[in-house]
Amino acid sequence: MMVNTVVESVEWDKRVNGSSLRGYINASYSDLVEAFGEPKSGTDEYKTDVEWILVFNDDVVATIYNYKDGKNYCGANGLNVEDIREWHIGGKGFDTVMALDDFFEENDFRISVQMR
Repeated sequence: MMVNTVVESVEWDKRVNGSSLRGYINASYSDLVEAFGEPKSGTDEYKTDVEWILVFNDDVVATIYNYKDGKNYCGANGLNVEDIREWHIGGKGFDTVMALDDFFEENDFRISVQMR
């Protein structure tokens, strides 16, 4: 079995077009930064505050982002990104969720994913 690795974390990838919610990650912001580095992607500055766009070695593209719970959407009542625990997984298929789950398991990250 080939180990699933993140080949790169990018600012944008046209393969993200047409992606949608596929699942959730229960993790802290610092856990995700440890796994993928600081988010490189810009956001819509409205419904999301941070987003990672990840390209895996099997060409699966995944996005991880907060949605409608941060300062951009909720103002002063929104969560700081450091306090967010539920993250959305975007992709074109459920293979996105499986790729992330495999990545976390193979790299000994104690991060759980859940399909939508």
